[in-house]
Amino acid sequence: MSKHELFRRYIVFFTALSIGACGVTLVTRSHLGVNSVACLSYVSSLYLPVTMGTVVIAFNLTMLILQFFLYKKIELKFHLVNLLLQIPVFFFFGILVDVFMFLTKNFNPDRYLIEFATLIVGSLLIALSIALQATANVTMLSCDAFVKVLAEKINKKLGPVKIIYDIILVASAACIALIFSHGTEIKGIREGTVIGAIIIGPLVQMMFPYCAFLNRWILKAARN
Repeated sequence: MSKHELFRRYIVFFTALSIGACGVTLVTRSHLGVNSVACLSYVSSLYLPVTMGTVVIAFNLTMLILQFFLYKKIELKFHLVNLLLQIPVFFFFGILVDVFMFLTKNFNPDRYLIEFATLIVGSLLIALSIALQATANVTMLSCDAFVKVLAEKINKKLGPVKIIYDIILVASAACIALIFSHGTEIKGIREGTVIGAIIIGPLVQMMFPYCAFLNRWILKAARN
């Protein structure tokens, strides 16, 4: 892979992360429930003296460390560079989440229709982000990479493993909310969490073919 091609791939990738961080923020601001991957970070930030972006970074760091345990020692030398590349990625993403949360701090939709529209726009942006990350094909957020590696190691399809992973995250977020609220409330998990789980996958499949022009732009650099 030439330097020009790699440069273009990372342009697409970090653009995707920016769009994804914006999408996560909008879904959070909709007040209809955060998507499964972000709900643990959001709920933790409600009850602990930390920002959502900080928890995103800590969570992804944990997923990165777990990947080291999934690989055998002889495999690590082949995957070490990719693992280390995930560090600046989740720091960048976590910081962006905090930036977008700050920029939208005064955005508090008070009508269900506006909340629902915000949720849909946010979900569209998350789906677009995933499609662009797949197009860039360079590295992944550690939370996504962990699921991919885990599925490979236990020889299971990625889809079912991702569903179980998401259920565990949502259940963990619910437990945190119940513990800190003394069993009185569950924040961050509503119909939007379920809607996101249902529509984001199909939206990614729908959007991915439309990203082909970016792939051509990337490969053009390889030919030059």
